[in-house]
Amino acid sequence: MKTNAKICISRMDKMGDMILSLPAIQAIKIANPNTEISIIASKNNRELLKNIDYIDNYIFVNTELSLIDFLKNLFFLRKKKYDLFLNFSPTFLSYFYCFFSKADKKGVLIFLSRYKKKLFSKINYRLLSKIFCNYIFIVNRYLLLKNNKEIHQTKIIFELLKLSNVNFYKDTNIKIVLPKKKLNITNNKKKLITIHLSNKWINKYYSEESFFKLIAKLPTKKINYALTTDKDTKLKFKKIYKKFNILSNDKFDDLNILRNDFTIFDKLKFENWKKVIFSSDLIITPECGCSHMAAACETPVIIIYDADNLPEAISKEYYPWKSKYKKLISNDRNLNKKIIEGLT
Repeated sequence: MKTNAKICISRMDKMGDMILSLPAIQAIKIANPNTEISIIASKNNRELLKNIDYIDNYIFVNTELSLIDFLKNLFFLRKKKYDLFLNFSPTFLSYFYCFFSKADKKGVLIFLSRYKKKLFSKINYRLLSKIFCNYIFIVNRYLLLKNNKEIHQTKIIFELLKLSNVNFYKDTNIKIVLPKKKLNITNNKKKLITIHLSNKWINKYYSEESFFKLIAKLPTKKINYALTTDKDTKLKFKKIYKKFNILSNDKFDDLNILRNDFTIFDKLKFENWKKVIFSSDLIITPECGCSHMAAACETPVIIIYDADNLPEAISKEYYPWKSKYKKLISNDRNLNKKIIEGLT
C-alpha cells in the first residue's frame, strides 16, 4: 500500500462493534501516518467518534435512509476513488457501498452463522464478494467455536488487515477522547459504581424483584451507586423510577456530591454518560455497548451474558478489548451473590 493512500472503512452498526474496531483503525494510522482514513458509521456513533485524531474523515449514515440519501452517499464514495475500501460490517448497506465504491482494492469480512453449521450461510455475500472484492476473509464462527479457536471481533479485523496487505502497529488499545478529569461526586472517599439498566437485565431468569433484592444487599457504607438508563430501560423496569432519586441532563452540569446511596441518571446524553462511566470504579451491566464503553474508559466491568444466546460464544467474540472484566451468566441462581462478591 502506498504511503499516502486513501482508505475507507465501513462500520455501520452498534456502538460496541464500533469500539471493537477502533484498535485496528488506530493501528493503521500509527503505521501509516500519511494515510487518509475515512470512516462510514451509523449516526448513532457520531458522539463516540467525535475528535478522534487518527480518523481523518467521517461519513455518518442513517441506516434507515431514503433512496435519495442512499444514492448521494454512493455517488460521494465513488467520486472519492479510495485506494482501499474495507468492510467490517455484516449489513447489506455496508456490503453494497463496498461493492460499488469504485475503490481500487476492496476487502470484506463475512461472518458465517455461529449457531449451527449452514452450508449456504451468507451465500449471496460470498458469491458477490468474489466478483467485486480482492480480499475476502470468511469467518466460520460455528467451526471456530467448535474447535475453540480465536474468534474475537478485533482480532478477526486484524486478520483482514493482514490479508489486505495493510501495515499496522501491533499493540493498540481502545482510544477515544476521554474527559480531562473524573467527576467528584462521592463523599468521604467513597467509590462510585455504575449499574447500567439495560432492559437485558430482565428475563425469564431474573425479574425486577430480583434486582431489588440485589439493591437491598449491595454495600453502601463505602460506595455510591449510579443507575444509568437508556431509551429502552422503562420497557422492563417498571418500579425502579418510583424508588430512587432521578437526575437528568438538565441538572447534570450542576451535579454535586451524591446525597443518596442510589441515584438514577436518566437518559443522559452521550458526553454526560461517558463522564459517569469514566469516573466509576466499576461498571455492572448485561452484555451490550456499555461493556465496551467501560473498556474504552479503562473501567473494570462485570458483564452478565444472556444464558439463552450462547454466552460462551458471545463472550469469546465480544469480550472487552484489553480490559479487566468478570463474566457472569443470566441464569445463575447465585447471580446476585456473585455480583456482590465481584465488588471487591
